[in-house]
Amino acid sequence: MHDLFAAIDKPFIPPWDAPGVGLRPFAPELVLIGTIVATLLAPFFTRKSNILCAVVALAGLILALAVTVFVGPGTVEGPHFRSLMVVDQFAQLWKVLLLVFVCGVIVMWFSTTASTMHEGDGPEFFTLLLSATLGMSLMAQTANLLMLFMCVELASLPSYVLAGFRKTNRIGAEASLKYVLFGAASSAVMVYGLSLLYGLYGTLAVDEIAQKMVSQAGPSGPGASALLAVSVFGLIVGIGFKISAVPFHFWCPDVFEGASVDVTAFLSVASKGAALALLLRVMMTFASALGFHSVPGVSLTSVAVVIGVIGAVTATVGNTAAFVQTNIKRLLAYSSIAHAGYMLCAVSLLVRGAKAPSDFGLSGAAAQAILLYLAVYMFMNLGAFTTAGLIWRETGSERIEDYAGLGRRSTILAICMTLFMFSLVGLPPLAGFNAKVFVLWALIQNGSWWWALVAVIGVNTVLSLYYYVRVVKVMFLNDSDAPAFIPNPIGLAVSVLCAVMLLGMFFGFNPLTSLTKTYAKMYVGGAPSSETKTAALVP
Repeated sequence: MHDLFAAIDKPFIPPWDAPGVGLRPFAPELVLIGTIVATLLAPFFTRKSNILCAVVALAGLILALAVTVFVGPGTVEGPHFRSLMVVDQFAQLWKVLLLVFVCGVIVMWFSTTASTMHEGDGPEFFTLLLSATLGMSLMAQTANLLMLFMCVELASLPSYVLAGFRKTNRIGAEASLKYVLFGAASSAVMVYGLSLLYGLYGTLAVDEIAQKMVSQAGPSGPGASALLAVSVFGLIVGIGFKISAVPFHFWCPDVFEGASVDVTAFLSVASKGAALALLLRVMMTFASALGFHSVPGVSLTSVAVVIGVIGAVTATVGNTAAFVQTNIKRLLAYSSIAHAGYMLCAVSLLVRGAKAPSDFGLSGAAAQAILLYLAVYMFMNLGAFTTAGLIWRETGSERIEDYAGLGRRSTILAICMTLFMFSLVGLPPLAGFNAKVFVLWALIQNGSWWWALVAVIGVNTVLSLYYYVRVVKVMFLNDSDAPAFIPNPIGLAVSVLCAVMLLGMFFGFNPLTSLTKTYAKMYVGGAPSSETKTAALVP
């Protein structure tokens, strides 16, 4: 009886404060860490370690995906670990997209480069791949300067090694070296800028930095303004490098050409998507803390204009540089730069948060546009690189001219590649059309100077038609005496599935729109109430 009364007298601990529940939002990351350990231990159980490591990595990613889908909805939104990390629906959907895509990359590995990888390299390769995935997953969940830098480096360092993993490939080694040099320089500039921000305002939290600007508790004067400009420039350099935004894009084509096709596909979507999610997180947190209004010394409109101009220039440079490419991976590299520019144009909508419908949240428009575009872009690039990898495996060539006669030699592959090229342009009846129209419509709805971005995207779409159709023309109109071939069935299945998804998402676009609208709500400040916590615990 004494024990019963003692138990009754104990203070009630709400379920969201119970031990261990605080880790629930990060269960997918914990699964990834466990998978990394399992991948490293796999070689001790078999001599054929490459295949076993791939299976372990794929199983771990599928488990992490299941945890994200079934455990994530029951988590509490808001800051965690003393505001080092942020949990919300936007980050959850990004993790789903990332994990699905990396699963596709591993399946692509089975059908393209698995046979060329030296036995015993598998543990290193998949450990690096999973480590980069872990960093990219965390990048969408932080608005703290210290964690921002750590997450970017966690995603970057494994990527440098992956780019040059083909040890006997001179081009790959050179590309990896360029990647490391550019990455080291951009990281140095970024950490210098972040240190200036901390020195100016005495805090690492982005929202607190913005609040100090509003209250004018931070330093003022010409010198402080110059330091603030330098610090913001450093942040843009670090994130712009990951996005491949102009003028920080020079590493991208060389790395894409030198790396294996599965690594190239991984970097083309995962790296850019994570950086865009991080940029949107930082900018939205900053804008929300300012109340979506400019303050003396900080003009949100100017920030949006800068991002929009960078996006417009990035799209233009990517499309025009792709005109002269003869290697399919370099062409797709410049294509990815152009698409990153389109998504940066959507990020420029951040200053319109206060004018968004109340039922959609402050940052819904830009977040939804990026999530929706990434969902479609994921299937476009995964399919295009898988098809390119299958052709390379059969012909040993990545030159576009060697695609001649592919319509006769492998009709299904040629049709799939045609669909991917047309979807990358943004032509119906493929989901690339819907994604691009959605971004354009969001920009049109906001009017003002965003009409200029609409015009830039429209002109660039017309320009891109040339080099995408050139690939189709070579496949169906150029003659070749090369024999027909039957592609790897696993890779062929991935290509066909991606093509079917692009067609299906065009005709059934409303579910994707509703999904991204639901999950585009970003946590932008304020501790959740008791009602919010209770509701969040109900899956």
